[in-house]
Amino acid sequence: MPNSSSDAEKIELYKQVHLRSKKELSEEEKIPFLEKKRRSKWIQLGLNISIIILFMYMYYQGLTTFGDWFYYLLFGVFSLNLLLIYFQVKQINFLIEHMQSERDRGFKA
Repeated sequence: MPNSSSDAEKIELYKQVHLRSKKELSEEEKIPFLEKKRRSKWIQLGLNISIIILFMYMYYQGLTTFGDWFYYLLFGVFSLNLLLIYFQVKQINFLIEHMQSERDRGFKA
């Protein structure tokens, strides 16, 4: 999968970021750990989307006395959070695919 040194560096960086203290696990144990982490990121994504929808509903119905700026700020913060979680999921997916392909080819990553 990695064709250049930049791919290898990217994979090592993703391992550092997403595995942290679990780097000592065997290759077979890392993949289920990453899949569990990916599942939790999807839950976080869903929770953030539901919070945005709740605040949008509250804003359009006029249910609170917060100013418009407060809702814009919340929308901005949660949108940024959605974007960051999405990129983390992409990185975890890339790392899982790499580790599975290395395992299938018989290499130790």
